[in-house]
Amino acid sequence: MINQKPPVIALADDDADDREIFTEVCADLGLDLKVLLFENGRTLMNALEHPSTDQPSIIFMDINMPVKNGFEALKNIRSNPDLKGICVIVYSTSRSESDVKKAKELCADGFLQKPSDYSKLSRAIKQILDTDWKDPCAEFNDSNFVISI
Repeated sequence: MINQKPPVIALADDDADDREIFTEVCADLGLDLKVLLFENGRTLMNALEHPSTDQPSIIFMDINMPVKNGFEALKNIRSNPDLKGICVIVYSTSRSESDVKKAKELCADGFLQKPSDYSKLSRAIKQILDTDWKDPCAEFNDSNFVISI
């Protein structure tokens, strides 16, 4: 029998508490996942461009981060032929129309406003991760780009 690696997801977020809560939610969902954590867009991009890094199927990306923000990292991902197929969900406290528009223009797959409590975050993450891992963002389109819980 062949051992299959669990799906890999990544979170790029400069807030240590948000990274911890996100990790707890993923663990509580009981899914067989590997979660990679990054504190800004530069550390994410360094890892993604390194051949030994397990490539994530889905990246949750905060917008406002130091060093390299989420929009800059998203632009780098979409311009790299080896990375442009990764599903990217913008994950931000913002819900401004301009941020949603910019995320669409930069070809994010979805936009999730950080939920205000643990149970809403859990429902949102479960909804996103309940996917066909061969094409994790196939169900996202213009009508459900903004993920609401």
